Amino acid sequence: MGPPHARELAVTSQFVVLEVSHQGQVATLTLERPPANVMSLEMTEEINGALLGLRDAGDLKVLVIRGSGAVFSRGMDLTEHSRDRVTRLVQVFHRIFETIRLLNVVSVAAVNGAAAAGGFALALGCNLVVAKRSAVFSLPEVRTGLFPPVPCVILPRAAPRRKAMEWILLGEEIAADELASFGLVNRVFPDTEFEQGLQHMIDRLIANSGPVLQLARRAQTESYYATYEEALFKVENLYLRDLLALQDPHEGIQAALEGREAQWRNA
Repeated sequence: MGPPHARELAVTSQFVVLEVSHQGQVATLTLERPPANVMSLEMTEEINGALLGLRDAGDLKVLVIRGSGAVFSRGMDLTEHSRDRVTRLVQVFHRIFETIRLLNVVSVAAVNGAAAAGGFALALGCNLVVAKRSAVFSLPEVRTGLFPPVPCVILPRAAPRRKAMEWILLGEEIAADELASFGLVNRVFPDTEFEQGLQHMIDRLIANSGPVLQLARRAQTESYYATYEEALFKVENLYLRDLLALQDPHEGIQAALEGREAQWRNA
């Protein structure tokens, strides 16, 4: 994230820059391995370590993941795909998705350029995806005798199965607008308006109660693979037991009745 908001905390490792801003409400993780931000084993370990460091950030509401320069990420470093390193490379990379899932934040992939292979997968692992109109996505693994594990799991559940099959088996480039038409990208902004559009979305998110955002996210993720009856039971419990035990829902209702802006306590 850049201006107009000042940096409150910035931690830089070899391949990752982590910034926390907006009074501790927004964390931005930037992939820093130019020119293509391809991910080595060391880089995936740094990403996971940076994310784990956010577990105790009590005020955090939003996590933004983006790439440096004009590229999001072109995936994994194929020079790392040797028998003595590939097992750990895949395991650590997949651990990133679990770490994101367990963080009490809304995760946003800000796709500012090409997102290929593992880069596309990383974007899919976030709750929301925004992209520049010029950004292209692809899963070219089949062309190198591989297949993309995470997209093979997520895409058939998130898009029409035949489109998922096409994207994975052909490995062709996919425009941001096409992915948006299938619900894989939430918003596509003209290149010159990308930062402004991204900032507007973040501002809208952090204007809400943090605990309520967390529960609304949990209600969707925890019920997604359940049967209808199980899902309704889970969501009902979250609503009656967890949500209404907070102060913010009562403040929100009272503010609505009084015709004023809610004053969240994030509690």
